[in-house]
Amino acid sequence: MKKSLMIALLVVSFVCIQMFAPLAYAADLADGTYTINYTVLKAENDSVSMANDYWEKPAKIFVENGQMTIQMKINHSDWVTEFKVKSGSGFANTSVISEDAAANTRVVQFKVNDLSTPLESKIHVTVDSIDYDHDYTVRFRFDTNSLKTISLAESNGNTDNNTSGNNSANENSSNKNNESSNTNNSGQQVANPQTGEETIWIYVVLLVSSVVFFSVRKLKKGEMAE
Repeated sequence: MKKSLMIALLVVSFVCIQMFAPLAYAADLADGTYTINYTVLKAENDSVSMANDYWEKPAKIFVENGQMTIQMKINHSDWVTEFKVKSGSGFANTSVISEDAAANTRVVQFKVNDLSTPLESKIHVTVDSIDYDHDYTVRFRFDTNSLKTISLAESNGNTDNNTSGNNSANENSSNKNNESSNTNNSGQQVANPQTGEETIWIYVVLLVSSVVFFSVRKLKKGEMAE
């Protein structure tokens, strides 16, 4: 009886792990525009890096043909003189999309395949006023539970123009067109775009109920046998 109960509990645990596993790849997301929160961590542990304050949240995600492109805004832009992200066996510079000298900010973008694991990055910080000049390795941890839909692509496969790295004017024009046909999608939480969450919960409830039922039944039989 104990062995059967342990097997059933392992099955339940496996199903729950699969259900709550974070989104990992762009294949899980329909083409469109999303936002996501994130935290900049230290390289050696999960402590928040001081660099976290230099990156504004949330980030934007543009999905086109199964490929994710992330855009982030950096404040104190003149301090963060270099920003590279993991690419293959090395690191690649992020692309600068726009800069605001008056606000001391810049928007950068890069491609990413995996949101479920922290993204290793290298930054260079220079503060001339205090003669500070250092290289750092940090990690970007994305909060997949915070993922929200801004707009979805048209059914013909057209996506937000900003995925090509064009000016923000193109982004505004594209977003207005998408918003007119996707009003109901704006601001919605994205838990799992391909799997019906309600269906998963039904299976989990049924499985847990079955485990409890058979466990109680076996316990009663055991008591009667005694």
